[in-house]
Amino acid sequence: MKTTVRLLLIAALAVSVAACCSCRKGRKNAKPLTGTTWSLVEWQGRPFQAKDNYRLVFGTEEGRFGGRGDCNSIMGNYSVTDKGGMKIESVASTRAFCPDQAQEDRFIKELDRIDSYRIDGDLLMLMRDGELLMVMQAQPSAE
Repeated sequence: MKTTVRLLLIAALAVSVAACCSCRKGRKNAKPLTGTTWSLVEWQGRPFQAKDNYRLVFGTEEGRFGGRGDCNSIMGNYSVTDKGGMKIESVASTRAFCPDQAQEDRFIKELDRIDSYRIDGDLLMLMRDGELLMVMQAQPSAE
């Protein structure tokens, strides 16, 4: 009898641990980080209407990313770790004059602050020290 109870407790514990692990990894239908066009939908804790701007695409090779701010192209380098770490550096942009240049400049500076990410379904959460900086949503592919 004691053996049966122990086995049931061990099985329940194993199921609980497995459930917690799958929660941290996000949904199984999560979009890949690379090759997906991500559009900014939340920034500084508020919804953000990006229209066709404020997009990022993380390349599959050589750790490069590209995107768009308000009216300039954005590019730079990135690296990720198996544990959700992310480093974005060498961010540069074209220098066309934008109607709201200050907002685009803040966006670029915010990219430099990112130290981790998480993907949940079609949402990419970009964080610094556990604090959510921005949320981006995967855009439908042009197939």
